[in-house]
Amino acid sequence: MITRISHAWTGMPLRRRLVLGLLAVMAVTLALVGTAIFLSLRSYKFAQVDSGLSRGKVQLESDRDNGSYRQALQKWTTGGAQVYIVDANGAAFPVTNNLPGQRPVQASERDAAVLAGVPTGRTADPVTISLSDLGASRAVAVSAQTDDGPVTVVAVAPLSGVAADNDRLLAVTAILMAGALIIAGLAAAWFVRRSLRPLQDVAETASAVAALPLDSGDVAIPARVPDPVATTEVGQVGLAVNKMLDHVESSLQTRADTEDRLRQFVSDAGHELRTPLAAVRGYAELMRRGVATDPEAARHAAERIESAGARMGMLVEDLLMLASLDEGRPIAHERVDLRRLVDEAVAEAATAGPDHQWSVRAGSEPVLVVGDPLRLHQAVANLLANARAHTPTGTEVTTYLGTDGRTAVIDVVDDGPGFPADLLPRVTERFARGDASRSRATGGSGLGLAIVKAVVDAHDGTLQVGNRPDGPGAYVRMQFPVAAPDVTVAPDDAAFAPPAPAAPAAP
Repeated sequence: MITRISHAWTGMPLRRRLVLGLLAVMAVTLALVGTAIFLSLRSYKFAQVDSGLSRGKVQLESDRDNGSYRQALQKWTTGGAQVYIVDANGAAFPVTNNLPGQRPVQASERDAAVLAGVPTGRTADPVTISLSDLGASRAVAVSAQTDDGPVTVVAVAPLSGVAADNDRLLAVTAILMAGALIIAGLAAAWFVRRSLRPLQDVAETASAVAALPLDSGDVAIPARVPDPVATTEVGQVGLAVNKMLDHVESSLQTRADTEDRLRQFVSDAGHELRTPLAAVRGYAELMRRGVATDPEAARHAAERIESAGARMGMLVEDLLMLASLDEGRPIAHERVDLRRLVDEAVAEAATAGPDHQWSVRAGSEPVLVVGDPLRLHQAVANLLANARAHTPTGTEVTTYLGTDGRTAVIDVVDDGPGFPADLLPRVTERFARGDASRSRATGGSGLGLAIVKAVVDAHDGTLQVGNRPDGPGAYVRMQFPVAAPDVTVAPDDAAFAPPAPAAPAAP
């Protein structure tokens, strides 16, 4: 039974439980107050009855020596009391404004015995008795001497009036308590409903979010707790729910973007590998069909197969490098002289692209950083290769190197056409290209700047990519923390200092 009640209580809505709890507390409080008032008034009524009887008793005791009882009897009878005379034989006679000796109808033996048992004496207090005609009553007794002998004068005040008053008081109190509970219940229900409305909004928002198909491609969560108030506990819950939904929506969007990039990555990687694979298969098929009988044709087919294999190898190496950097695999931590590294990378680029103008502007002192020399060299080489592949013949490509003692800066700047506006926000993403056909013709895979970004991030550096504000061309800036607080090395010429873009591109 208790378990069923407990389950029923815990299964109730919070609003109903609060209202019932408030009503229970109020009912107990009203019951205690009503009981206290009832007992106080009842005691007050009894005290009034006892006071009237006691005053008559005192008056009768003071007058009994001279045999004058009229004044005391009148006080008792006019106050609503019934006076009885109990003689020496135990007979009782009621008296109504008459002197003793006038004997009306005799009381019953039971009533006479009850009246005879009322204690007398100055210290005797009123007692409660029950008579056949009067019912429950309060009584006092005084012994007296008459011409007929000793008697006992008993004053009896019926409690029927007090009981009626008590019943009326109890009924009125019960009605008032019931009315107060009804009014309080309605007021509490309205107040609790109003107070818990923000919590209801939270529940409705949670239900709306639970009904959304979050496992599908739609990652938007439009439901929010409306207008939460931060100064209330429920409002704080609403704010926390809204913040949580913002994080969930952001996480879902990030997941969807990641899945899209992964699908695009797989598609682009497959597309990049498909072209050299087709070349390998085609030339292998030619050799199988007999082209090997012509030494020159066989040599050309072997060269094309080797070239396609090398291209596939480079793409696989780039993908493996990106995967390694993405997984956070440890890199080498050596002291690397960026001055020497930049000179070597620019010399290699000049050999590979003699139709471009290559130059380095840096100081003569070494600029030391801690990192992986192979990865750093590849990052600089990729920037120079991108500049060679995506700028026309004769373009001037300048590499600046400088440091302020805390940060080493490498800028690769050209005066070519710059990055297309639609490509700039995603230029460091994998397989991002401005002109896909040109990139494939020159052997590019769209991974160059993605690798640069990964290398820079692995060395706790920053990367900025943009178009030059002072004229045509593009710039890429890499910044790394120096190995030690070395003496500031100023370049021979003032290094190009492009303003930092408002929103640097990020993969």
